Amino acid sequence: MDEFFTKLLNPGVLVFLIPLAGIGIGALKMWLNHQERMEKIRQGIDPDRNS
Repeated sequence: MDEFFTKLLNPGVLVFLIPLAGIGIGALKMWLNHQERMEKIRQGIDPDRNS
């Protein structure tokens, strides 16, 4: 297990891992915002209304 983390923290791996993590987090945030918007629509609330 210790060898796994040593390989994972290698700068050559982090170059790819950090952007992939950012893309994943961004996609999760977009999905959660979409779910919130759809729930507002289901409840009859206009999500585009400025309030």
